[in-house]
Amino acid sequence: MRRRLWSDARRKTPLYVGFAATGVALTIPGAILPLLLLRWAMSDARGGVLLFCFYTMGTLGSYMARGKMNHSIARGAVVTAAGALCLGWAGRWTAYSAIAVYGLGLSMTMTSISLLLSQRFPVERRLVLTRLNLVWAIGAALGPWIALHAASGVSLVQAQAVVHAQHVLEGVAVFFLVTAAWANWMEDSPLVAGTKKSEGSNTRTGNGRLGVPWPLLVLIFGATGVDAAAGGWLTAYAQRAGDSLGITIGAATFLWVGSLVSRLVHSAKWAARLPERAVLGTSMAAMTAALVLLVAWPAGIATMVAAAVLGLAAGPVYPLVLAAALRHRENSTVFAVAGVGASLLPLATGGVSTWTHSLRAGLGIPLAAAVVMMVVVIASRSTLAGKEEAVTEALMGSVEVE
Repeated sequence: MRRRLWSDARRKTPLYVGFAATGVALTIPGAILPLLLLRWAMSDARGGVLLFCFYTMGTLGSYMARGKMNHSIARGAVVTAAGALCLGWAGRWTAYSAIAVYGLGLSMTMTSISLLLSQRFPVERRLVLTRLNLVWAIGAALGPWIALHAASGVSLVQAQAVVHAQHVLEGVAVFFLVTAAWANWMEDSPLVAGTKKSEGSNTRTGNGRLGVPWPLLVLIFGATGVDAAAGGWLTAYAQRAGDSLGITIGAATFLWVGSLVSRLVHSAKWAARLPERAVLGTSMAAMTAALVLLVAWPAGIATMVAAAVLGLAAGPVYPLVLAAALRHRENSTVFAVAGVGASLLPLATGGVSTWTHSLRAGLGIPLAAAVVMMVVVIASRSTLAGKEEAVTEALMGSVEVE
């Protein structure tokens, strides 16, 4: 038993560290978005296009996670490093392509790590993916602090803060170059994403061409979209409300800390016994309430409380619906759907903000998405696993599968 646990830890730990780093890297564009908009004299609509480019290329990156997964991780890490360096030194018009390359590499890396662990531990998939997203949330919680803490003594309108953003992106590039070198030395994965189905994959009839029920696709689209829209615009929202830099950093940090705490709770085996539909229904209701609070009281402590509740509610949603979707078909398509949601909702938020001259109105987009997700969960009685299936999966989590 000890040998098996040590072997599992040795195979998982480096991947978890790399995935935590993608959490840091993914939240940095949202954290430094006010600096970037100031630096390039961009409107909110153009800021929305920046985030759209970032997440849209993530959709393409999901499809490029193919071949041996260790090599796919290495390719993604190299592209991420290149994108981070380019974004740090980009101009107003080259920023779009630079952030697109950055998003492409991150998505390749994240999808490859997720698929590699899903393939290696198919029976424990729900727990493994929840724990994987837990460490991602640790990185995401650190991202805003890393991006802005060193600028705590500098006004957000001063050039020194922009230089700091460049240094942060250069640090990201160095880390991912090291990750690429490590991934090339990692043991090979024999499975090929998108061309083979792992043992135990269950492609059910009646689920459409993608092999995944449409309610799960809607939930995956919405889960990543709400995360991206709220996480991408929260720093700018808090800053424009006239909050101090501490509140500005704290709002984004509380969002990801809330996500971290909820994923920590749901990474326990007892949590796998909870019915998926009940967990999602509670989460959707809390997400909606948090977004209502965020829009209704855009200032100070209320913003931080709303961000924390939103993170707590959203934390278990994506890993849970991802595991449910991968039970139906295991390939990179579901990751691409997630990328589409993450690209469109921040774009729509920025567009509405510019149109109405109110970022507060723009945040009505993720609020509407949360309401739609809640309706889908209520209406989806047969798609989501009930308690019996969740208990079976949790009990089987203690079985070693080679």
